[in-house]
Amino acid sequence: MKTFTPIAAAVLLAASGSVFAANNTTIQQQTGVGNFQSAVQVGPGVDNNLILQDQLGFFNVEVAVQTAGEDFSVIDQNQVGVVNTAVSTQAAGALNSASITQVGAANVGVTTQAASLLSSANMLQVGLVNVGVVTQILSLLNSASITQVGAANFGNILQTVAAFNSADILQGGFGNSANINQSFALANDADIIQSGFFNTGNINQVGSIGSSALKVQVGALNVGDITQVGLGHVAAEFQFGFANTANTNQFGAFHTSTTTQVGGFNFHDTTQIGFNETAVATQTGFGNVGFILQ
Repeated sequence: MKTFTPIAAAVLLAASGSVFAANNTTIQQQTGVGNFQSAVQVGPGVDNNLILQDQLGFFNVEVAVQTAGEDFSVIDQNQVGVVNTAVSTQAAGALNSASITQVGAANVGVTTQAASLLSSANMLQVGLVNVGVVTQILSLLNSASITQVGAANFGNILQTVAAFNSADILQGGFGNSANINQSFALANDADIIQSGFFNTGNINQVGSIGSSALKVQVGALNVGDITQVGLGHVAAEFQFGFANTANTNQFGAFHTSTTTQVGGFNFHDTTQIGFNETAVATQTGFGNVGFILQ
């Protein structure tokens, strides 16, 4: 049987090292009772990554995974409270960052970054039973941020086959829901701001280039949707009151739309098709109905 000298064995081990992960760092800290942390950095080409996990409290869960060739990326998870859950996955990408900070109880935060480059996902949850989800797949230089203060708020951001987009959700109150979809999208900006109770806001920028959308809801039970398909659109919806509904749909190029509702039970729908249309709608009071079609 042929044997290897120690030097030969060392050379063989070094030569085979490329099929394993290398130069990764994990730092974990736990203070409290029944907390759980898991950090996984394995797989060919998984190199030079960093995972930071910190827990203070009881029965919190943190899971971080960097795999499938992820390089030079960072996951940062921080929990203060009880029964919070944070899960972050980075795979087959490079130079990405994900951060989840939870203060309170029973909050859930999930970030997924796959085949992405130079993208960021940030989440701050303060309160109870908030849920936040950020998904970035085939993502280049996208940024996503969710901030939730209160209870039972839901925020979701999807950026897939997308580049140079920005999405931000800010929620304060109880039971609000916000969704932003930037798929097959380039250089768009989307922002949803909610303060109050049970408001619902959605922004869809699918097949959109260079568009911006702003959704502001202050009150209760307001519903608003913005859809942008095409090039260079600008849309804003402002709802102050309760049970108002606003819909904005933009197709084509270079449309501008602003809808403002103050009061309750108002309804407005704006649809723009074509080129360079402008729509401005203001409703003050109760039970008003308006339509704009261009």
